[in-house]
Amino acid sequence: MAKPVKPDLIDQIAADYKHAGRHRAKKSARDRWIEFSWLAIASVILSSSGYLGLQYAVSSISSPAPEKRIVNGIDLNTPITVIDGSGTRKYASPIGQALLNGKLVVPYSRTLDNIVLTKSRIKIQKEEYRPLAKRMMLIIGELPIVLDQKAKYPIEVRLGSDYVPKTL
Repeated sequence: MAKPVKPDLIDQIAADYKHAGRHRAKKSARDRWIEFSWLAIASVILSSSGYLGLQYAVSSISSPAPEKRIVNGIDLNTPITVIDGSGTRKYASPIGQALLNGKLVVPYSRTLDNIVLTKSRIKIQKEEYRPLAKRMMLIIGELPIVLDQKAKYPIEVRLGSDYVPKTL
C-alpha cells in the first residue's frame, strides 16, 4: 500500500485549467489577409521566375529558323539535299561542298548503298524553288527539274548512274 503524501505548497495552489499551455493572441482578419498576400506574392514570384527561366533555357537550346537571304528574288537559305544514287559513292560530298561554297544551304549529303538510281534530276516541292534549282545548275551541271509536291525535302539533287560531273 502507498504511503500518504504530505501536501506541499504547489498542492495548495488552486488548479486553473483555462490557462494551460502557450497562449497567443488570435489573428485578426487583417493579419490573415496580410499573411495570405505575402504567400500569394511569393508564389507568383517563384512561379514566374521558373517559367521565365525555362523559356530562356528553351530559347538558348533550340536553333531558330534561318533568316531569309533573298538575292534577285531567290531565297538562298532554302535547304538543299544531295542524294548520290549513282553506285559510285563519290559524288555526294563533293557536290554538297560545291553548293556550300556557292553560298547555299546543304544540311544533308548522303549516299544510297543498296539503291542505284538510273536518272539524275532535281526534285522541288514548290514552283517557287525553280529559280534556285536553275542557279544550282551553274554549279553542278544541267539536270532536269521535276516538280514533286510530295517530296521529302524542299529541294533534292538526285544523282543517278547517268550523272556526269560538270568540268570547270
